[in-house]
Amino acid sequence: MTKFPRRKFLKTIGATAVATALPNVTLGAQSPQPSAAVFWEPNFRAIQGPDLTLETLQQGLKEFAVTALNERDLIAQLNTTRFDLLVTPYGSAFPRRAWPTILKYLLDGGNWLNIGGVPLSRPIIRERASWLVEPKQATYHKRLGITHFFPVNTSTYTAPRSPLQTGFKANEVYELYVRLSSSSNEPDEAGSDGPHEGIVQPLVTLVNADGQSMAAPFIQIDRLLGEFAGGRWLFANFNGTLEPWVITALASKAAQASSRFEVRSDFACYKPGEVPLLSVELFRPKGDLQKLETTECTIEVSDKTNTIVSRVNTTLKLDGAKAVGSVKLPDAATFKPGFYKLSAEPKVNPLRVVHQNGFWIYDDALLARGKPLTVDKHFFYRDGAVFPVTGTTYMASDKHRRFLFEPNAFVWDKDFRAMKAAGVNMVRTGIWTAWKLYFDEKGLIKPVVITKAGVPPDPISRK
Repeated sequence: MTKFPRRKFLKTIGATAVATALPNVTLGAQSPQPSAAVFWEPNFRAIQGPDLTLETLQQGLKEFAVTALNERDLIAQLNTTRFDLLVTPYGSAFPRRAWPTILKYLLDGGNWLNIGGVPLSRPIIRERASWLVEPKQATYHKRLGITHFFPVNTSTYTAPRSPLQTGFKANEVYELYVRLSSSSNEPDEAGSDGPHEGIVQPLVTLVNADGQSMAAPFIQIDRLLGEFAGGRWLFANFNGTLEPWVITALASKAAQASSRFEVRSDFACYKPGEVPLLSVELFRPKGDLQKLETTECTIEVSDKTNTIVSRVNTTLKLDGAKAVGSVKLPDAATFKPGFYKLSAEPKVNPLRVVHQNGFWIYDDALLARGKPLTVDKHFFYRDGAVFPVTGTTYMASDKHRRFLFEPNAFVWDKDFRAMKAAGVNMVRTGIWTAWKLYFDEKGLIKPVVITKAGVPPDPISRK
């Protein structure tokens, strides 16, 4: 077991710049100083990941009390009581004998930073004085909900919108297919969705020469419910190079543990003159909300030109693992028809959480400008011309099949803009399961479903 002293080292970037290198990163020592367990074996080699040295890790983890653990020590000592973060720096490779210990740590809500490759896809076993690499397999990462991966050649892609762009080079990114629900909301229905047990967030996006988003070399998974609740997993899921200051930013973010912060309007669309009710919720599965220095939260409203047109404050009340608050938006009674974006953030924000949502003020003129489709037995037509269809099925990228009950018009707008840019010109959506939530006993759709989705009838039917 090797102990690292805390270093005052920053090679290529100042502390202020590192603090903005990732969305929602808090840089600087927490109180007390967080602890990190680093798996390290001198003759262990990375697979599909950066070939890091002990010195590089030492520099990158300067904000932590670091303990380097070999395979034997990792099995004996890794637990969430002692360590705030587990760092596995060998890409796809991991010590197979330590798998039960790693799994227990994650089941207990442990935070994890895996640097490079596909996490837990290449088990390694000790063979006398050497290490034997076993065939590639999905057995271990499937247990964590990572069912598949897809390699993407990113050698010519760049990350122009990321402050991290000078700190890494990704030659190949391994895009992960992550399953984040282990049970059904409607167990008596085939194909039911399940509770949202986690959130996957890309931290950096690589784009091609045309500016299209192609791959995410850094992703964050916040485990909110279920057996891994409380843990934050951060993956540098690529093969390439990585600077120490990037490791600093990644480790600081991973150690903050999982959280979900959301602002919502009670409906996705309002008639002119109606007043939205805005609600805010911060959820910390580990229930450590007492760390918040203040419970004041600010919500800004901006129009389609990104001009702030209103600002309101609310106080979050602690309720177990949640902090919740609500406030009316009286200024909206004078808003013109159109789309409005909500952005919420605590006034003092040690977790660096922020969330965006949106709503519409009903716009009759916009809907009237839509051009209808016609059809015969051969083709679709628009304006008398054949309309070739390039379509897809859509359920919201954040709430999936629950998008009618948990609307986020900001996400819808962003998703549809991305689909349009990709050439999609027709979208299919609908209700696949949980029909009893949408329809009454007579088979009629419930008014609340219509208004939540953004088609407001007479306001009295909202009640």
